Amino acid sequence: MASDDLDIRSGGIVAVDTETLRAAAARLVAEGVACEELRASLDRARRLVSAEGVWFAPPTGAAIDAGERSRRLAHDLQAMANTYEVAELASAAAIAEAAGDADLAASLRGRAAEILVADPAAIAKLAALAVHWRGQNVTALIGQYSAPGIPGAPSPFDAGGLMVVATTLISIIGRGTVEQGARLGGTGDPVRIARRGEGRTTAPTSLTQVVDRIPQGENRVRVERYTLPSGERQFMVYATGTAGLGVREVANWRANTDLYLGRGRAASFEATMAALADAGARPGDTVNVAGYSQGAAVASFIALDDSYDVPMLITFGDPVQADVGADTLSVAVHHNDDPVSALADGGFAAGVGAEGSFVASRETPGTAWTGQGPIGSHLLDTYRETAGMLDTSSDPRMDGVRERWQALAQATSVEVFVYEATRGTGESVDVGAPAVPGAPAVPGVGGAPAAPWPRSGGGVSSGASADAG
Repeated sequence: MASDDLDIRSGGIVAVDTETLRAAAARLVAEGVACEELRASLDRARRLVSAEGVWFAPPTGAAIDAGERSRRLAHDLQAMANTYEVAELASAAAIAEAAGDADLAASLRGRAAEILVADPAAIAKLAALAVHWRGQNVTALIGQYSAPGIPGAPSPFDAGGLMVVATTLISIIGRGTVEQGARLGGTGDPVRIARRGEGRTTAPTSLTQVVDRIPQGENRVRVERYTLPSGERQFMVYATGTAGLGVREVANWRANTDLYLGRGRAASFEATMAALADAGARPGDTVNVAGYSQGAAVASFIALDDSYDVPMLITFGDPVQADVGADTLSVAVHHNDDPVSALADGGFAAGVGAEGSFVASRETPGTAWTGQGPIGSHLLDTYRETAGMLDTSSDPRMDGVRERWQALAQATSVEVFVYEATRGTGESVDVGAPAVPGAPAVPGVGGAPAAPWPRSGGGVSSGASADAG
């Protein structure tokens, strides 16, 4: 894949859902029939005109060629649909088996076997797709981290061997995918959040804007509260990536291991949930979630949690892929040469989430040795570039994302709250309030005259909440 090529697909192996492929094949079959009918009509016209002594050469050859092309393409689409459906059935069977439903797993595998009996060539196609799917991250990572060769000098290290070992270990660990129903366990460390700013904004209209709203610097969580014309409140939360090594840092490396290896309630997860509660979100409320890197994993686990109704999940550089179910539109953006997103081990073979969900990926330009640094392919700025490519994409699946934003844009009020967070408990204190991106100046935010924070906004510990409204 070229550096600037953006690949958008429904799942790891599945590029387009099978229903769409079969519907397109059916239309092509109908077109082929129409071409045959046109050929017959032209041939009848030729005979009638010839009977009157008039020479007439209708374009029957073009009609024949068009019909044949339609039938060939319909056959190819049906074959690809068969291949993708086998992948989907195999993935669903594995999930059913893991959930202890042996009967459902056997039924799904039986349906897959029926397709393979009818279309044996699908086995070879599926194998080729699986090899490509499993190998694309390895190939991209080798390209990203292979040192430039110097004639007569040995390579500093075997990047190829290292990446094969690393990705094999990831597969063995098996923590890259998270099944439906999975929940973070244990009791998380106590965390303390403090509101750093608030104001008003508008709904995002692009993935680039979503990236720009992910907290950076000292902030860890951003929450937007939407009041719809009906009076209903909805929310959108943005979670930051790994932020440091400090023992009080909620988004440190310990939180990474808690989420990825331990599947525990990491401090970053607790802080995000506390921020939502402080902004007024209550159990069962509608909350859209977005995150980057560690924050993407946090967002994924919030989408799987029972606390909120999550209609949309947007992740950048997520080290996991969550099977969020049919009620959540899942938009996963990752780079094939990103070592963090490689932890997802390719994600699920079949698509996850609601209809229209997709995975978008590409290889980033440059390498670790040509200026972009050791994790250049994982940087948020690099994901911002990919988000921009998606924003200008004509892929119809992006229309589904835009429709969600258009619904949020109907809100009569959009309030925004930005939080810092630390591990531990303590007295609530008032903090300064830097500007909230995209929000006008309001008392206590940015350059506006400061006003004392209400005690509910100054800071709360995990387990306590304060209504921001």
